[in-house]
Amino acid sequence: MVHGGVCLARLKDGRLGLIRGGIPGELVRADLASRSGVQQGAVTEVLEASPDRVEATAHPGLDLDHISYPRQLQLKREVVIDALERALPREAELPEVAAVVPSPLEWGYRNIVQPSAVRGRFGYRLPGTHEVRLLDSDPVASEPIRAAWDSMLEQGLAKGVREVVIRSNDAGEVLVALVASASARNYLEYAHELVRAGISGVAWAGFDPRGRFRRGAERLAGTRLLNQQYGDFSLSVSVSSFAQPNPAAAGELFRELAALAGSGSVAHDLYAGGGAISFHLASQFSQVHAFEIDRASVRRGVSDAKKLGISNVEFHAGDVRDVQFGREAELITVDPPRAGLSREVREAISASAARRLIYVSCDAATWARDVADLSSRGWQIAQVKPWDFYPQTHHVELLSLLLR
Repeated sequence: MVHGGVCLARLKDGRLGLIRGGIPGELVRADLASRSGVQQGAVTEVLEASPDRVEATAHPGLDLDHISYPRQLQLKREVVIDALERALPREAELPEVAAVVPSPLEWGYRNIVQPSAVRGRFGYRLPGTHEVRLLDSDPVASEPIRAAWDSMLEQGLAKGVREVVIRSNDAGEVLVALVASASARNYLEYAHELVRAGISGVAWAGFDPRGRFRRGAERLAGTRLLNQQYGDFSLSVSVSSFAQPNPAAAGELFRELAALAGSGSVAHDLYAGGGAISFHLASQFSQVHAFEIDRASVRRGVSDAKKLGISNVEFHAGDVRDVQFGREAELITVDPPRAGLSREVREAISASAARRLIYVSCDAATWARDVADLSSRGWQIAQVKPWDFYPQTHHVELLSLLLR
């Protein structure tokens, strides 16, 4: 298994192929095509099955759901080790990679989903295509989301709705965003019908092929925010901004991160979002500075800090590549998007006063690239622990500590 949820396979003629839907050790037939100079494709028949093979669901986004859960965890750890081996110099000593921390829930863990709407039903796109596979339900969605999914279909989808975003919380409340090709005013009555049917709040966003919420979102009916517990804190979440979709697993990671952080005068939290990590550091540092580019997340963070009575967390709105950080920091924490840290940010981290760096990542390949670069700049990888925030998929979350 290699990064991206595919298996590296040896073909009969000696060439290598990248195969979706396999398990290491199996003998399979696959439908292959040359892409980017590499034979790639998916399993069409299993000739010699692994004992870890289980019946898969129809969900096209669950690329590991054909593998037993204990084996998924083993494979994710192997992928992290492989990524480090590829990124670090050959002579470098590999850090120990801990066993993957399992998710508290293997199914029904997601508190946000984004299905496409086709012919009055919901489904998800097949990988690398625009083709949508229609589903009766989503097995990794939370129970409140599955109930809202059914309720919306029973009422019938309004014309022009191309996608929906459904977010829930532990209290069973649900927010919905209608991503639609028609203007917002066309959905006002429909939004109020959904609220009367039990949805807590409904928003609208114009459909944009470049991605949802490219032009923001507009509230149509009900509430705009919900409260969700993340570790030690109840934080506000919206339907249109990012928050970890597996709050139970994320809460455990945030608590362990706080234990790794130590204590001191100043901590800087980069890519802070709404402040979940910053708030977990607040009792251990005199000042915590949270840097975040998304202004809606900053507004929610400032509001939550006030509600929680946390006065020593200060939010800064802006791109971390353009702001000054790290001069007085004893600790820096980073939780960047999938693309990882830019060279400018890695250079600024290394030029900072910090002696401790905690790097949280959702992408093993870019994380390995970044920690290898930081290692060449004088940092030592002291601890690596993978966490499973996304069971049944290839994604793995990483919590790592680097020291000078």
